[in-house]
Amino acid sequence: MISVLLNRFTVLRTIYNRLAMNALHLLITACLAASASGFIELFVGQCPKITTKTNFDLNRYLGLWFSYENFDAPFQWGSTCVRALYSIKPNGRIKVINSGYSDVRLFGRSFYRSPIRIEGEAFIVDPAKPGGLNVRFGGQPDTDGGRANYLIMDTDYDNYSVVYSCSKQSIFKIELAWILTRQKGVRPANIDTIYQTLTDYGVNVTNFKRVDHSNC
Repeated sequence: MISVLLNRFTVLRTIYNRLAMNALHLLITACLAASASGFIELFVGQCPKITTKTNFDLNRYLGLWFSYENFDAPFQWGSTCVRALYSIKPNGRIKVINSGYSDVRLFGRSFYRSPIRIEGEAFIVDPAKPGGLNVRFGGQPDTDGGRANYLIMDTDYDNYSVVYSCSKQSIFKIELAWILTRQKGVRPANIDTIYQTLTDYGVNVTNFKRVDHSNC
């Protein structure tokens, strides 16, 4: 009896140690990525099953969008004047250009500004659900297995767009979200509805950060 209990304890301890090491490895990797490229947050839990925009019309979505609010992301951390330009490439895929400025601030004031620009490519994963895109930037490896990693939850094409992304890493998830507008710095008239929709999916809207579009 004692030997059986000891064997079970050994198995449980081995499983626990492996989980702990995996979690530690993930945290170290995330910290290294954050220190190299900006700030990233890990959350414990599952990615919600998001419903994308019904009857999404890509052609109406193309063009210039400004980021009104977004979650912290390594490629946008501390950035101002953030915008995204979407167009169709000769191969039929979507060309994505994200741009803005990286500001170095001291005592709340910007004393150095450098332009940032990153180009990527996107495609619709499932024609039956065209609001789900797979987006990759600058030779980035496909870590999503071709799955939709850029979910357009809602848009009226002329004023606002709500975009969500979530990737699962062991027991953690990495969440990104954007509220985009056609006019820079203009608060969407339905922003309370946007917040409520995200909240209903379990997304913490207090993680949104306002993007500065002054002096752009």
